[in-house]
Amino acid sequence: MFHPPSPLARASLVIAAVLAASVAPASSGRGKSKAALRFAAEMARIGNWREAHFRWDLLLRSDPDNPRLLSNLAVAAEALGRRDAARDHYARASSLAPDDVRIEANRLAFERFCRLAGGAEDAAPREPAAPARDSKAAGTGRPLKVTVGLPLPPRLDPGESRTLLVASFLTPESALLDINRELTRFLRGKLKNTRLEVLSVVPPPAVPEQRLEDLVANGEFWKHLGREHGADLILSGAVGYARRDVSGFQEVDRISEATGQKLRGTEFVEQEQFSYELELIVLDGASGALRFRDRLQRAATYRGAQNDPLTAFFQLNEALAPDLLAIVEPRIREEPRIVFRN
Repeated sequence: MFHPPSPLARASLVIAAVLAASVAPASSGRGKSKAALRFAAEMARIGNWREAHFRWDLLLRSDPDNPRLLSNLAVAAEALGRRDAARDHYARASSLAPDDVRIEANRLAFERFCRLAGGAEDAAPREPAAPARDSKAAGTGRPLKVTVGLPLPPRLDPGESRTLLVASFLTPESALLDINRELTRFLRGKLKNTRLEVLSVVPPPAVPEQRLEDLVANGEFWKHLGREHGADLILSGAVGYARRDVSGFQEVDRISEATGQKLRGTEFVEQEQFSYELELIVLDGASGALRFRDRLQRAATYRGAQNDPLTAFFQLNEALAPDLLAIVEPRIREEPRIVFRN
């Protein structure tokens, strides 16, 4: 026989239904938020920063005091070139979670990059601090290491300059090769694809045999070159190129013909080192004033003796090419950051 529920039982059923109705959407909302966080982090991992920024921004609207979301948004703003927004997000994230080492690592890396973009000394990007384990200071979000491509402006602001003349360089007497001819040819080839028009002046104009400091200060000479060739900017400087014997005894591994095992022993190894130092100066063709100056250095060691100095010279030049192009062209610097995915 059916017995209707008592008033107390009916009240209990109503309360349970109300609680279930209130809890289910909340649980569903939390699940959607976690899924959105994971999706945004995946977009960041593959470099789709606009989508990641859009998703994190939506989540922040319902959770405006979440420091991990703010840090994620700051990283996305960095990747999108929005430095002011990144600085604001990092400041707020740090104020809400001052002890989170991952957020602080991101913020410090961002500040280092801003100093670099403003003309400070170039430095290798540092890895964000490793997440501390079993520490309240580490925060609670599971981190994901990502790479962001950050735009750096040219080290030399060309202003209204349009044409560039590659002049000769001060060079020591060298029996290795015709340094001036090979260097100026290399520079013209590398710089011809930049925003500047590289003037085809061959052979390159000779420069006075002066100390470099006196040459830099010789404004009348540079103005003369600028007028004669119609050059807005003039590239010159001093170059040194040398070879030295660095042979010596080294630990080497060999495979035993009898046993086939790898054996380590000491033997004399012939080697040569080629060192290259390039002092670059860029002068204003109208005023003769110094616009830019930098020193680039490279060295390479080759096995054997009598290595080809021309081959080594061009390999060292190619190693310097990114630094050379960065003088007049913007570039992308890749740096590591951490984002949170839950």
